[in-house]
Amino acid sequence: MFDKLFPTMVVGSMPRPQFFREMVDRYLMEGGSEEDLLRLMDRSIPYVAALQEAAGLDVISDGEWRRKSYSGIIADMVTGFELEKVEVDSYRHGAYVGYTVTGKVEPVSPGLFAREARLFKRHTDREVRVAIPTPYHVGVVQWDRERSGGVYPTRRDLVEDLIPIIRQEVILLRDEGVRYIQFDDTTIGRISDSIRKTRVEALDDPDGELEYAVDSLNRVVDGIENVHLSLHLCGKRQLNLTGDETGYDTLLPGIKHLNFNMLMFELSEATPRDLKMLEALPEQMEIGVGCVHSKKEGVDTPEQIAGRVRRVLEVVAPERIAMHPDCGFSPGAYWDIPLDEAYHKLHNEVLAAEILRSEY
Repeated sequence: MFDKLFPTMVVGSMPRPQFFREMVDRYLMEGGSEEDLLRLMDRSIPYVAALQEAAGLDVISDGEWRRKSYSGIIADMVTGFELEKVEVDSYRHGAYVGYTVTGKVEPVSPGLFAREARLFKRHTDREVRVAIPTPYHVGVVQWDRERSGGVYPTRRDLVEDLIPIIRQEVILLRDEGVRYIQFDDTTIGRISDSIRKTRVEALDDPDGELEYAVDSLNRVVDGIENVHLSLHLCGKRQLNLTGDETGYDTLLPGIKHLNFNMLMFELSEATPRDLKMLEALPEQMEIGVGCVHSKKEGVDTPEQIAGRVRRVLEVVAPERIAMHPDCGFSPGAYWDIPLDEAYHKLHNEVLAAEILRSEY
């Protein structure tokens, strides 16, 4: 369990300032010196460390500022990915960088996550967390039947090639002294009876998807010791389903078998079914309570945040709970959320934790 009650942390990504987004966009769209880009990135990173420390967080990240997109870091460390800029109407900005697998994936820059962590740790004495996309997520999102099928006939063929590559990254992070390693997946959270027909009809085996996703993750981390492993199950709320359709309990048959220390959920709007699921998880499993709206405009008060955690405390012991936003603030370089807004939200998360510690 944790060293203190209600430890506070981020999910991973932090908003980028305007100059940073423009700098990345120019490089991706027009080319230029990658050395100059990385130099300016490195000079910017200490700021995001200072912001999180000033907010009072216990565990911080580099904001994923060096990453061009949510799962683009995988494309930076292996062959086989093709870059494209995809226009979407999402949150407060209208673009993101996308990748599609068109060739065989093989490591070309092993240890990329560990190098990111090494650079960041120079700027802080706080515990550091590094987030990694799951192989399953990459297989679902970056695989295309027409463009990927010649090399990987199915999504699972791609996932199988990614498992040993990402496993090695976890080992290198552990050896770098990173204690907290978080896996991100926006796809596992969408596997449920209510959405299967429209959301996973193209998958290899819709009825076996959850079991396969869990098994693939367990194989990534099997036997790796001396790290704290968490899985952030995000994306379920983005479907805008209502009522019974939004419960996490449909995932329970699979996720209870994950060999992870902590599962992290979007619980700012927890349903009764969510609480029922939390109550049924193994007692040794810690619960990350996503209790701060990361992307909605407006700043939650400390009392609002504490109230969301109190609902979870009805079914989960305080020793098992960590607090964090419901999702990353900016999983891609383009998401336009003010840094000051993120700071106020994180600081109120810390104040909410102090309220709860006074009660428990």
